[in-house]
Order: sequence, then structure tokens, then C-alpha cells
Amino acid sequence: MHSETGAYLAELVDEVLRLNGRILSARKPSGLGGSGQAIVLASVVLAAEPPTVARIARSLGYSRQAVQRVADALAKEGHVQYVDNPHHKTSRQLVATELGKQAYEQANQESAQWTARISQGLDPESLVRTLSDLRQIRRNLEQDKQARGSPAASEKQQ
Repeated sequence: MHSETGAYLAELVDEVLRLNGRILSARKPSGLGGSGQAIVLASVVLAAEPPTVARIARSLGYSRQAVQRVADALAKEGHVQYVDNPHHKTSRQLVATELGKQAYEQANQESAQWTARISQGLDPESLVRTLSDLRQIRRNLEQDKQARGSPAASEKQQ
């Protein structure tokens, strides 16, 4: 039997998953194959140093294989390119091409317009509290995964 807080969390998780489905079906950035490409491309464009596929996967909570498929598609389309990694012989880094940077800017502009429409009627302070709560839940999940000694938690940093 769930505690009161646990029951609310279970409902929240269900709602987040439903929301994720709606977002993925509603948002298809022009010039990109979908939201997954937009997320991975943003991870490359916004990174302080060129990331590896494994680093992107860890930061997003996705499998390395899933990010690899998206990164390969982005590379094939000319949005990113793989470059040698001075820190690791076999794990190459990703850098955005000019086409990729332009696609990111376009997707970002579309996102700004979309969020302006979807956020109508929402209270900014409530969104800040919700964002804080979701981040805490994510941190709790990460800590729980690490404490349970999952294989992903013990992967080498690349």
C-alpha cells in the first residue's frame, strides 16, 4: 500500500508519462527528424566541451544505444560530426556543424513560440515549484539507482 506521498508520486509519474507522449507527438521541430534529434542536438550545441554519446546518454537518462542511433542519424543528415576524443581512444566526441547550429536555432525559435502558446494561463511561481519538485524526484531516482549498485551507475565516465 502506498503512503499518501507515494500515491501522489505514482499519479505524478503516470501524468508525466502521458504528458511526455503528448509532447513528443505535438513537437516535431522542422529540419529535424523529431524531438529526440532536437534533444541530442541541443546536448551537443550547449555542451561546454564536445560530448561523447555515453555522456549525453547519462545526462538524459537514456540508453547509450538509443542516443547512438539518434547521433548517427544527425551525423548522416549533416547536423553533427564525430571527432577524435583526446581523452579516450575509442569514444569519439560530437560537434555541431553549421547546419546543426542553424537547425538548433530554428528548433529553439519554434520552441519559444510553442511554449508561449502552451503556457497560457499557467502561474510562473507554480511552474517554478513544479520544476523544483521534478528535479528533486530526478535526483532521488539517481541516488536510488546508485545506491542499488546498478550497472549503469558503475560505468566508467567517458
